[in-house]
Amino acid sequence: MKNLFRLLTGALVALAPAAASADYRVVSPRSVDQGELEFETNGSAAFDRKGDKSGAQSHTIEIGTGLTSWWHFELELGFNKDPGPGQPLLADAVVLENMFQITEPGEAFVDLGFYFEYGQSITRGAHAAPNQVTFGPVIAKDIGPTTQTINLFFTRELGPGQTTQGLDFSYAWQNRWNVWGPLSPAIEVYGDTGVLGSVPRLSKQQLLAGPVAVGAMRLSELGLGRAGKIKYELGWLFGMTPESPQGALRWRLELEIPF
Repeated sequence: MKNLFRLLTGALVALAPAAASADYRVVSPRSVDQGELEFETNGSAAFDRKGDKSGAQSHTIEIGTGLTSWWHFELELGFNKDPGPGQPLLADAVVLENMFQITEPGEAFVDLGFYFEYGQSITRGAHAAPNQVTFGPVIAKDIGPTTQTINLFFTRELGPGQTTQGLDFSYAWQNRWNVWGPLSPAIEVYGDTGVLGSVPRLSKQQLLAGPVAVGAMRLSELGLGRAGKIKYELGWLFGMTPESPQGALRWRLELEIPF
């Protein structure tokens, strides 16, 4: 098990600089698992005929665990690449993520949680970025064979280098059909209205939607150990407004190991 742990941990770290993103990810209020150590990498890459929108990338590598039965904590290192030719991929932030489970799954009309993260910028000079806090409710509900998950997040820039003032509002929705554990289809929507109080018309907002494949398998089913699980997501998002890139590839890989 120790050798497997080292092998898979190394694989996740190796994947991160070329494959990870927190920008296109739906957070679930059912994600609190006490007694599990989680290694995760998220990623996205944008594509567009216009050079000023194509080439943007966002990557993360994360380690987390359920500190209690209702509080999940993750430490994240974020990488970003601005759109346009010749832009470097930089490690730009250390992020502290917190997911607080408010209701027990299945006990209320909807499963409710609260998400809070703080991102500390680690860039300097021309690529310096502000610190950020992001917070808001996460909601999930099973309807027939589907699971509906909604994130409603507010982001505020802090410290020097701020590019906006006030609260930016973003939202995400996943409609997953639970047809087969190892691979289920889903539709996802991601939007960003901009700063509240000066929200532009819809055509000037970021809005993407598209199909995503979601799955999970136990390590024992793959012949990789007796305990633990791998979760994965892969999708293509279409830009729905002129302000959005024409398309974005997004992926996620997570390794869960009980301790």
